[in-house]
Amino acid sequence: MFNYLPDFVHLCQYLKYILLVAVGAFVFEKLSYACFTDSQEPPKLPSSFPLVGHLIGMLRKHTQYFDDLYKQNGMPIASLPILGGKIYVIWDTALVQAGLRARTMSFDAIMLQHAQGLLGLRDESVMIARDGLLTDLMNVTKPLLLGSGLATINMSVLNHAAETLNEILAADDTLEIPDLYHWIQTMGTLATTEALYGAVNPLHGNRRLVEDVWLFESGLRTLGLNFFPRVIAGRAYHARERLLDAISPLFSPSPPLDGLPELTCRRAQVIRSKGIRDSREIARIELALLHGATVNTIPTLFWTVAHTFARPDLVARLRAEILPLVSFLPRGGAAEEGGEAQAQARTQAQISLKDLETTCPLLLSTYREVIRLSNQAMSTRQVMENTTVTDGGGRTYFLRAGCSVVMPATGHMGGDVWGANKNDFGPERFLDWHDHKASRDRRLVYMPFGGGRHLCPGRNLAKAEILGIVAMLLLSFEMEDGACPAEQQQPINVPTLEPARLGQGVGKPVYLKAGGALPVRLKTRKGLQRISWKIVA
Repeated sequence: MFNYLPDFVHLCQYLKYILLVAVGAFVFEKLSYACFTDSQEPPKLPSSFPLVGHLIGMLRKHTQYFDDLYKQNGMPIASLPILGGKIYVIWDTALVQAGLRARTMSFDAIMLQHAQGLLGLRDESVMIARDGLLTDLMNVTKPLLLGSGLATINMSVLNHAAETLNEILAADDTLEIPDLYHWIQTMGTLATTEALYGAVNPLHGNRRLVEDVWLFESGLRTLGLNFFPRVIAGRAYHARERLLDAISPLFSPSPPLDGLPELTCRRAQVIRSKGIRDSREIARIELALLHGATVNTIPTLFWTVAHTFARPDLVARLRAEILPLVSFLPRGGAAEEGGEAQAQARTQAQISLKDLETTCPLLLSTYREVIRLSNQAMSTRQVMENTTVTDGGGRTYFLRAGCSVVMPATGHMGGDVWGANKNDFGPERFLDWHDHKASRDRRLVYMPFGGGRHLCPGRNLAKAEILGIVAMLLLSFEMEDGACPAEQQQPINVPTLEPARLGQGVGKPVYLKAGGALPVRLKTRKGLQRISWKIVA
């Protein structure tokens, strides 16, 4: 037994140095925090290990870490000491609203901190972005995601998705899907890029590039460090470069490609007007648009499909709500309103997106409830000038310039506004959403798309994409658990939600991390074998 004594003595010699480092870290944190703390600043929330405890927690648990802190401490706002500095975390709804409205707190500054690493931008491009490019891009993007511009993009996305479903309907056969998430991911990515790149979409028919979109997404945190990205984020780095190889030719000024949609063309014009003319550098900036259009919308689409088809009673109620909106077009005649039996002799089923959004309260409520349960978005801001925010009770907190602010969406699951069954899926929960008096308290805490000056400009596009695809799936197919024998006709199971990683708003199913799958079986519904879908405005 004494053979281990030398090793023990050797370890003890190093233990004193480890202890000295720990004590030094503790003292450094105390001194640095004391030197840069105002009495009105949010109270300090210490970690179990000085300097890096909170950082380790965020890296390990991602967005879940902030939920855990709130459950443990119940503080409305706190300062988290990290590496001699601090970040502020706001949980209180009134303080979050104040933070989102504050003009002295910027989201652009947060974006610019990480843009160079994420996108591989040159130094001069980052300077141009800081000097007004981001604002100009947002100013040209927002109007095109409203009104007729939004309708054009919606039709492009949904009718491309309809092509995928129409191919399955034409085959009139059972489709065994190895994994529902990847199937939806592929369909949604192709439909979205069709809207962004139109007739010259380089991802069309190229599954490798579709996979690269998500390989790039999976490595964002590591790429954002901008530290030897080829080495520490190799897969994401090479996926990004392959995407740039494919997208860059779209932005070549000589000759400009015909078929590029207005949104992408106008954004490229703004970038060139700021002095960035290299096509690959423009593509790097526009890669952010592709990421923003897919990173949360497609996982939300998956969760909407999963939650819906896991409940046969909900499927039946939604079909009854949506079917009267469908017009079936005869081969040579005018549209007729009808049911499933009438569809056999007709070739095209049309449904108005406007009707889906205005006359399907249960579908909309289901969509909002899925977002409530799956969206774990964190609004982040940089304090540009010393700022104060005030809670509902009149207490004011001082936020120091230069610090970052994190505002988790804990209100989606917390408090009493959602009722005793707040952790359960309730598709009827938002049926009174348009009654502002009845839903007032819930509206204050329901912020899946951020708020203030940085309310997500793509929120209406995301809603249209999800409602349209779910409606077509509901009316076209039965969806069963593919792991069970076909004769059992078992509904699918909703997988466990993995906490969203930093930089994501919506978590993915846990089974993906373990290399698992959610196999499903699609069966064309009786009477609908001969139809093809078309979405109209």
